[in-house]
Amino acid sequence: MPNEGSTFEFGRSMRSHFLLDDDYIPLNHGSYGTYPKVVREALQGYRDRIESNPDKFIRRDLESELHKAREAVAKFINVEVNEIVFVLNATTGINAILKSLKYEKGDKLLYLSTVYSSIRELLNFIRENNQETVELVEIEANYPLSDDDLIDRFVKVIQEENQKPNTRIKLAVIDSISSQPGVIFPLQRLIPILRQNDILSIVDGAHAIGQIPLDIKEMNPDFFVTNCHKWLYTARSSAILYVPYKHQKKVHPAVTSPFTIYGFIPEFSWTGTQDFRQDDFFFLFSPYLTIHAALEFREKIGGEEKIRNYCKKLAIEGGNKIASILGTEIIGPESVIQNMVNIRLPIPVSNKEFSDRKFMNLMFNNYNFAVAIFEHNGHWYIRASAQIYTDMEDFEKVGHFVKEICDSFLSA
Repeated sequence: MPNEGSTFEFGRSMRSHFLLDDDYIPLNHGSYGTYPKVVREALQGYRDRIESNPDKFIRRDLESELHKAREAVAKFINVEVNEIVFVLNATTGINAILKSLKYEKGDKLLYLSTVYSSIRELLNFIRENNQETVELVEIEANYPLSDDDLIDRFVKVIQEENQKPNTRIKLAVIDSISSQPGVIFPLQRLIPILRQNDILSIVDGAHAIGQIPLDIKEMNPDFFVTNCHKWLYTARSSAILYVPYKHQKKVHPAVTSPFTIYGFIPEFSWTGTQDFRQDDFFFLFSPYLTIHAALEFREKIGGEEKIRNYCKKLAIEGGNKIASILGTEIIGPESVIQNMVNIRLPIPVSNKEFSDRKFMNLMFNNYNFAVAIFEHNGHWYIRASAQIYTDMEDFEKVGHFVKEICDSFLSA
């Protein structure tokens, strides 16, 4: 429920609730996220509790704490608590799905050209390890592109593949919001098409939770993963893997658990002692448990609708401001934009002096701001993220900084 009495004003004043440097302009929340100070306090509280008595926490308390955290996020996305588990990140979750499924000769895996790079490599891995069995089918998605055109491409490819003998499309990997460019996909229209054609739907929702409303029961995908540490404000790294009861016997964690015989929840809840941070012996679990603090913070500052409305408005207006400074345009229409907006750079891809690495070096070393930069459909773009701690002044400053960087290459 929204907090009607919230007096929090979004914009630069919200920076006091985060750990960001005062002179840094953060327009790249989408890549790694960041979390509020209250979430850090909760994180440290769990770390201290774990380290004060590791045996007691791991052997007795961990299971119930993870269950309470799953209950909180299950309610948030409208799903049964025993149909979700925590995983390290969205890529880990999709690895668990694709590497667990069994493949037969003639199986095809469908995906969009905008698929996240790690998932593209994972699909190639599946193909290479199932030679003469699995084939990949890519659908071009070059933006700007309307939802209707995207749906038409999906339907056309599915129809063409269905007409071929001795083959079938086994599954499709689709984004809720793609990374580069950052655009919303029409999942509510795509998933029924896949279901009608007996194609498993695997939704990469890395950017979904905390950015767009989620009702998993209504969406009804076969599999869904989403990062909580990006837009929901939990500590890194924390993600949710949704597997409905009908598919749970098919999916296992990448690291085999000693509790595999006990089923989906136990085997994903313990895959061995995690020791990859010196300051936190059981680091893997504490970020998952910060879901409570993150959700409480979001409600306290005004709730989901207030957050979404502010970020969408700022992304559109801020993106257009940068585009006007550069003399270019954003990727539209506005219906594909939520917190992330993509702005074309006035640098031709034929300019061999320019590169994403050179851009980032100037961005960090000379100006101290952050956006994502990528090449798409024959153009260079930046992706700027709107967040409750940014405002129009941030976008305008970044617009002028980006113009100075671009001009330095154009003049050269």
